[in-house]
Amino acid sequence: MSELQIGVLILGGAVIALVYGFNAFQEWRFRKKTRQAFTRGHDDVLLDVPKNNVRDGVKQDRMEPVLVDAAPEPDDYAAAYFEPQIPAEPARAETERPREAVFDAVPVVEVEEEEEEAPQMDSADHQALVVAMLDPSLDFIAEVVFHAPHELAAIPRFNVGKRTQLIGRTEKGLWKPAEALPGTRYKQINVSMQMVDRSGAVTEQELAGFCQQVSRFAEEHDAAVSFPQRQQKLVAARELDRFCADVDVLIGINIVPQGPIEGTRLRSFAEAAGLQLEPDGAFHYLADSGNTLYSLMAADQMPFTFHTLLDKSFPALTLLFDVPRVAGGVEVFDRAVYFARQLAQEFDAQLVDDNRRPLSDAGLTRIRDQLLHIYGSMDDRGIAPGSVAALRLFA
Repeated sequence: MSELQIGVLILGGAVIALVYGFNAFQEWRFRKKTRQAFTRGHDDVLLDVPKNNVRDGVKQDRMEPVLVDAAPEPDDYAAAYFEPQIPAEPARAETERPREAVFDAVPVVEVEEEEEEAPQMDSADHQALVVAMLDPSLDFIAEVVFHAPHELAAIPRFNVGKRTQLIGRTEKGLWKPAEALPGTRYKQINVSMQMVDRSGAVTEQELAGFCQQVSRFAEEHDAAVSFPQRQQKLVAARELDRFCADVDVLIGINIVPQGPIEGTRLRSFAEAAGLQLEPDGAFHYLADSGNTLYSLMAADQMPFTFHTLLDKSFPALTLLFDVPRVAGGVEVFDRAVYFARQLAQEFDAQLVDDNRRPLSDAGLTRIRDQLLHIYGSMDDRGIAPGSVAALRLFA
């Protein structure tokens, strides 16, 4: 064998090793994200999972409502399930620094483009949409009024643990998302902090810190600032948080086959059913808006990647349905259950709860009936499932 052939073999082996190493790194990274997303570790999600709370913030330890009767029969109920908060907004731990609401400056645009967009900004519908970005029922809104039209050199950063937004009223009297653009001057800036999310209600200390930072911003820019009545807002936030806790449910249906499911077969079946693999390591069925209607993940929390789906098998699957975040709720739940049954038929599997007890048609029907009650409560409250308000509150 010549030196050239040996060199080619060595080079080929190095390339293969590099590809394998990269895939292994990707798998490790997804595993790490998944472990961080599940707030409580457990050995076997099918046999030894306690009832867990979707709203698993550090402020309150609340149990998720269980979608069964007070005395469920052993073979026809679905257990409440963890919320896999795999996206980039995990619940804050007590020792973790609160998230900063960062608003980056928008790149400079040509004046001609701004003038072309002015007619659209001037429309009543557009103005209503901008103003509706800040919701007094969800947000604590501070009003900063400048003594003279003021150009922002940079968008302020507020070090708080809740979502913040800014909108501004220009010198022409038009509302728009606040931007640091040369030539754009504002008469007023409204700054909001969301009062409730899945980590719980805003605390008095958090609210005081937010007000202090906004007051400092107003002072630095020679502006007057006004705030809503704090105690009233705190009381309203706690009451809203209690309501959200009552309807914040994540349903998990486990699919347990007779033998492990090959990743290649699973991927083909899921994609044929309209699901797509997302960066969080799960298959998602998406609405036209891009929001998840239901998702499919490995029951042992191993993330799905193109590498793992090629050469691994999975002992069980879990179908997740995030109740308050899904528009068209009950109909979508029916579709999710139908898909779970298709999975069971395709892979010779059984639908079970977290204690490995079979899910009967009667049990699924009772869950459906209680979903109707939950969605009715949300509609009565004026928070439609899957709406902008719901997506904000249950994030």
